Amino acid sequence: MKRLTSICALAATAALAGCATPYQAASFSGGYTGKKIDDQTYHVTFSGNGYTSKDKVHKYFMYRCAELTQQEGFKYFMIIPAALTGSLPPNNDLVRGAGFDHNMMRKMRTTAPVIIYGGGGGGGVKWNNYGDIRMFNDDAVISTKIIGWDASEIVDELGGFVHSGGQTPGKIPSAWVFEPGHPKVRAQDLLPTAPTAPKKPASAS
Repeated sequence: MKRLTSICALAATAALAGCATPYQAASFSGGYTGKKIDDQTYHVTFSGNGYTSKDKVHKYFMYRCAELTQQEGFKYFMIIPAALTGSLPPNNDLVRGAGFDHNMMRKMRTTAPVIIYGGGGGGGVKWNNYGDIRMFNDDAVISTKIIGWDASEIVDELGGFVHSGGQTPGKIPSAWVFEPGHPKVRAQDLLPTAPTAPKKPASAS
């Protein structure tokens, strides 16, 4: 009986994994879309079905942003508030369509302009990412400090994860900080750290 239960559990797990949204252009089961705003700006989305985890949807979204950046001939991208580009109306009604719960809308802390929201139906919570991205190269005119990602790093780090359907581990690389007149630095290098306690002098024996 125990063995039968284990077999059933494994079969159920495999079935659920097979139902998750793959990395693909949008279809009835979810996927990515891209709307061109101008030569450097796109509105990108990735929608998962009820069997696709929040982590997977977010990584697929970031991978699509990086892939699109490279396809358009750029090296970096940043995620900007939708209201700045006019691709979406600047109001709070960002979640539309049947089957979504407005109370479950969440904003990612790590990439503030990226909205993640969930809703019931279709096998569970449906996670979605969308955001406007601005693509640029090393010769970009930058007037203030901004945070962006190197598209090639994301493609390299997440390629195995994306093309294996999440079976191969993958981690989103750290963002870069771009500042006028300065070389880019890792965003994590600008985070404050605890002060180092001074060493106590060795006691005389």
